[in-house]
Amino acid sequence: MLGSWVRTPGGSPERTSLVIRIIRDVFFILAMHQKLWILLFLLTGLVSCKPVSQSVYIDVPTVTKNALSGIYTFSPEKASTRIYAEFAGKGDTMILLHGYGTDLHMWDGAFYRFAKRFHVIRYDLRGYGRSDMPAEGFGYLHADDLRAIMDAMHVRKAHLVGVSLGAKVVAEFVALYPDRVLSATLSSGALTHIPDRTSVSSNIVKAYNDTVFAYNTKNAQRNRSIGLPSLKKEWKKAMKHISGKHYDRIKEDLNSMIDDWSGWQLTHPEVDALIGDQADSLLTRQRTSPPLLLLIGQDDFSENKKAMLRMGAICPTARIQTLQNIGHYSVMEDPSGFCKRVFTFISNNH
Repeated sequence: MLGSWVRTPGGSPERTSLVIRIIRDVFFILAMHQKLWILLFLLTGLVSCKPVSQSVYIDVPTVTKNALSGIYTFSPEKASTRIYAEFAGKGDTMILLHGYGTDLHMWDGAFYRFAKRFHVIRYDLRGYGRSDMPAEGFGYLHADDLRAIMDAMHVRKAHLVGVSLGAKVVAEFVALYPDRVLSATLSSGALTHIPDRTSVSSNIVKAYNDTVFAYNTKNAQRNRSIGLPSLKKEWKKAMKHISGKHYDRIKEDLNSMIDDWSGWQLTHPEVDALIGDQADSLLTRQRTSPPLLLLIGQDDFSENKKAMLRMGAICPTARIQTLQNIGHYSVMEDPSGFCKRVFTFISNNH
C-alpha cells in the first residue's frame, strides 16, 4: 500500500538490557575494589543519554504527482518505491536530507544531537543508500517523496534541514508545500535552473523530455565505458576542492560514503527529479513563507552560493549566514557549530 511503512527487524531489547546490566555490574565491582567509580559514572551516562534510533522502510509512489519529466505514459512495473529511513527522539519533527553521492550517514555527527530535542527523521533519498533505485524513464520528484514520507509517518509539519542535493529538495518542498513546513534550513544548495514546464503545451514538454533523456542516455553509456571506479575517483577530487579547510576531518567518512554509493545516477539516464525554475515562480507568489535559514559555506562552489542568494532575494525574510572556513559539506565539517546555528534559529522563530 502506498504511503505505508514497516519497522525493520532489530536487536532484542531484553538481550540488550541484559548485556548493559552485566557490563555495569562488572564496572561496579571494579569501582569498589579499584576506585573507578568516576569511569563507571561516565560510561553509564553515555549509555543512558544517547537517544535510541529505529529504522523503517516506507513505500512511496514510483511516479509522483508533480513530476513533469517522465518520458513514459504507461504504468511502471512497480507502483511503489521503497525508501529507507531512521528516526529517534521526541518533540517536534525534524527531517534531515543528505547530498548527492552520499547517504543518510552524512548526518552521523548531527543526528543524535538533534534527537535530544526533536523527533528526528533521516532517510536515504530515492536512488541512494538502502532506498530503491528510480524506475528508469519514469518521472518523480524528491519533494513529492518527502511529502509521502511525512504522510506515512503521520507528520503534519516538520523542521526541514538539507545539505547539497538535500537543500535543493527542501527549497522545492517549501515552494510546493509551504503549509507542511515549520522551518527550513538550507546549506550548500537551493534553487536550480531546470526549465519550468508548467506553462507550455504537453507536446513541447514531451519533446523536451525526450531530448533530455536521449542526452542523458548517451552520457550514461559514456560513463559506463569509463567505469565507476574512475568516475568516483574524479568525484572525490572535486569534493575535496570544495570541502574547505576541514577536509582532513571528513575525508574518511566522505570517501566511505562515495565508495558505498551505487553510482546509479552516473550510469543510468536519470530524469529531472527537481522542478527547477517552477520553484522560483511558486515562491514569488507566496504571501508568507516559513522561517528560512540559508547557511553558505565560505569555500563552497560558487554556483551553490549564487543559488542560495537567489532564494534569499525571492524570500526577503530569509536569514543568510556565512560559515567561515567551511565548504560544501557543512554539517560534516563542523557538526557542533552547524547544530548550534539550527537550534538558535528554530528557538528564535518558535
